[in-house]
Amino acid sequence: MADQIRFTETMRGWLAPYSGQTHEVADAAGRAGGADAYFILTVVTPDVAAMVADPDKRSPAYGCVVLPMIEPAPLRVTDGWLDLFVDAGPNVVQMRYGLELAGLTGTYYLRGVKEIVHRSWFPTVFMDTTTLFVDVYRGDGAVGLPLWRGILRMGVGGVTAQGLTFRGEGGLFGVRAIARFMRYYVSRVWTVYLGPRGRPRRGDP
Repeated sequence: MADQIRFTETMRGWLAPYSGQTHEVADAAGRAGGADAYFILTVVTPDVAAMVADPDKRSPAYGCVVLPMIEPAPLRVTDGWLDLFVDAGPNVVQMRYGLELAGLTGTYYLRGVKEIVHRSWFPTVFMDTTTLFVDVYRGDGAVGLPLWRGILRMGVGGVTAQGLTFRGEGGLFGVRAIARFMRYYVSRVWTVYLGPRGRPRRGDP
């Protein structure tokens, strides 16, 4: 049996109708207008060794997304995934989320990006790994322009809660899987911050 891990992640934030603005401007507009949102996702890496060998391997994600600006009931994740570390440019690594959502009013697609980049002398590792830039589309994929845009975040309490949800399966009662995953995670993140400075690569529609 391959070593595998799972964890649950909760992120909250604000969205606003998309009108060509940046995620930061949409975040501010959402705060002012009260358009809050959040998701609860369980991410499963079925083979930690395979993920380490090929970072492009996707980890399935399950859960729900609450977007009251679209409908009051939680939207169910019918097909979700996380690409944990994707090389997006010189000394830039992204965590990419794709969530197909089903609700009473139709289907939607949430695209999210966390971006790890050595942008200044001051370490931004906590901000980079807990800030998700989000676009929500109508339909089954990121086609055309998004309906909503914003930022979801996870505070110190959320990071602590997430850490408590880590579960491993496989050798040494799952401890080996968690240790290998965390060693890889830390090494990939700190390789960015110990290297030369990079430029954010997060693209807009």
